[in-house]
Amino acid sequence: MNVQEVLENYNVYKLRISITSSEIQEIQAEIYDLKSANMDGLPKAKGYTKSQLEEAIINAQEKIEEKQRYKDELQNKIKIVEDLVKTLKKYNQDIDMRFYQKISIEEIATKKDRGYVAIHKTIEKSIKEMQHEYNKSKKV
Repeated sequence: MNVQEVLENYNVYKLRISITSSEIQEIQAEIYDLKSANMDGLPKAKGYTKSQLEEAIINAQEKIEEKQRYKDELQNKIKIVEDLVKTLKKYNQDIDMRFYQKISIEEIATKKDRGYVAIHKTIEKSIKEMQHEYNKSKKV
């Protein structure tokens, strides 16, 4: 995993998680509607094949599982990066402002009364430290 990539896409990932959650809820509602349709429940003859209704339910459940895996993967990436940011202590405010709040480096420098280059280097150093920590934790 590339820490910088996750930071740069942090808000996009959050939005994708929200959208995927909504899609899962819609599919669950579809399944509920499909299940409430008239299913006779009678035993099927030998060589029975699934009805279109049953196929639709199975397909919908598979879509939910696929979307849930995608959502879990994004949530995991975000959690790892958020935990790494917390380990920075001193510099996590710069990372927070830059990537979570999407404030430009110029604005951060103005708010903190520091130079652009200083903020930029601090952010770069923080990302390198986080990537190093992530890589180290993966080797264990």
